[in-house]
Amino acid sequence: MGEKLCCGQLARIYKKIVNKAQINCDAIKNISGHSMHVGAAKDLLREGVSLPNIMNRRRWSKTNTVMRYVEQIAPTDH
Repeated sequence: MGEKLCCGQLARIYKKIVNKAQINCDAIKNISGHSMHVGAAKDLLREGVSLPNIMNRRRWSKTNTVMRYVEQIAPTDH
């Protein structure tokens, strides 16, 4: 079994994919190793999954973690 990827390695992989897809360079600035966590949390909230269930699925023990990820979603988005 190979080594685990760290957030920095994931960010570089995402950025290479964005470059190859010829997406606007400004989009690359906002990509991080946590982008998938943020997107998953937002998608789950939009699907109506409760915050405790989102925390359980992502294995987050602190409420402020999930709240930080989903705080940018407008109340009408979910």
